[in-house]
Amino acid sequence: MSGDRTGGRRRSPADGAQRRSDPDEDRAQTVLDFVVGMSVFLAVVAFTFAFVPSLLEPYTAGEGATVIVAERGAAQLAESSLASAESSAVLSPACTLAFFDGTSPERAESEWECGWEANADALHTELGIAKFRGANVTITQNGTVGTIGPADVPMRAGDELPRSRSVAAASRIVDIGGEPYRLTLRVW
Repeated sequence: MSGDRTGGRRRSPADGAQRRSDPDEDRAQTVLDFVVGMSVFLAVVAFTFAFVPSLLEPYTAGEGATVIVAERGAAQLAESSLASAESSAVLSPACTLAFFDGTSPERAESEWECGWEANADALHTELGIAKFRGANVTITQNGTVGTIGPADVPMRAGDELPRSRSVAAASRIVDIGGEPYRLTLRVW
């Protein structure tokens, strides 16, 4: 019994109870420990999912840039590309028809002195909009898409409008052949 740490006496159940309540001894995980640990873990995971996208946001184009692109494009169409020699916001009926019906820029320049470099089929090229952006131009009268020319060419071009993305729109009131229209450029 020389190796016995109890000093040769037997332990009583009271000694065991004393021993279990000793705070310096190892103990198993309690429910409270588990709840606190899981709460901290879930809070860190939630914070990570909420915060990391905002870290990457400065590297993506913001909504402000989209609004600027839409305003610049609408101004270019109304004041330069489709404008007649008379004044800005008065669109040339011949140039507008040629733009929307797919006439080549070279023919439009030689026959009607149109100032655009690409027709409605290449709207991104004409407006200098990056290919990753969507763009749509529509000229309406009283809320409906306008038509022009003897073939009633609809004055609409570009991509289909998305249903799930934010779209920036810029409008100009224009005159085509003495009639008021609304030119609207949407960019997303």
